[in-house]
Amino acid sequence: MKFPQKFFADSAYLGSERNPIQDDLKERGFSPQICEKGVRNQPLTPLQHLWNRVKSRIRCRVEHVFGEQKKRMGDETLRTIGGQRARFWIEMRNLAANIRRAMCLLK
Repeated sequence: MKFPQKFFADSAYLGSERNPIQDDLKERGFSPQICEKGVRNQPLTPLQHLWNRVKSRIRCRVEHVFGEQKKRMGDETLRTIGGQRARFWIEMRNLAANIRRAMCLLK
């Protein structure tokens, strides 16, 4: 049995009734793990708060890595022609970030 890949996002990705992103993700084989948000006169329940914390803990581990790469590397647009070249430069950025992180951890 193959489990669907999880898609973590904050509440900005919820969209509206006209933009059902969760249904689209399910059709593509993802399990949407999107944080919920309260609205006026309908605050989140304690269970929703708990699930938002669980989802945010996982999501923040990844977002910090991308934030660090963007801060160090500058522009996040990649100007290449072809998927192989783009993949190469993305791997080089990841390698540089991993080396920098290893140096910090070994100090």
